[in-house]
Amino acid sequence: AESNLELTSIPGERRVRPVYNQLWHAQYPSLSFIGLPHSVVPFPLYEIQSTAVVSQLTSKVGSIPLPSLSERRVAAECDATSGGPDSPGRVQDTHFLGSHQWDYCRKLAKIAGVYDDEMENYIATNKALYDCSGKERKGMAPGGEDLYRETRFRRMDEEQSYEI
Repeated sequence: AESNLELTSIPGERRVRPVYNQLWHAQYPSLSFIGLPHSVVPFPLYEIQSTAVVSQLTSKVGSIPLPSLSERRVAAECDATSGGPDSPGRVQDTHFLGSHQWDYCRKLAKIAGVYDDEMENYIATNKALYDCSGKERKGMAPGGEDLYRETRFRRMDEEQSYEI
C-alpha cells in the first residue's frame, strides 16, 4: 500500500523514513514516532520524546522551534542513510542509540525547553542505572539466570546515582 505521507519502511531494514531527529516526520512534523529508537532505557526516553513533541505542538515558551522543512528533509535523509550513530554503520542500525541515548535525551530536552540541572541529574542517573545493569547482564554465563532483572534500585537524582 502506498502512503500519502511519503513514509517508507522496508522489511528487514528496521528503519522508517523520512524521520527528523528519530522522532518527527520530516514533511509533517505534527506526526511523530515516539519509541522508534532501540537499545535504550525506554520509558525515560519516551517521556522526554513526548515532552519534545508537545513543546512543538503547543509552541511552548522556551522551546526551540524545529528547523525549516528543507533542513529537516536533508537531516532525515542523512539519518536514514548513515546507519546509526556508530561509524561505519549499518542501515539496520539507523534507529540504534545505545550509549548515544544520553546526548539524544539532552538534545530533545533542550528542544522542549526543559533542560536544566534537574533534567541533567535525571538523565545522568538513568545512565548510571543503565551502566550498572549492563555490567550485570554482560557478566552472565550463557544460559545463566537473568539475575540482573531482580536488582532493585533507589534513585538519587541529586547525586546522579542510586542505591541497590
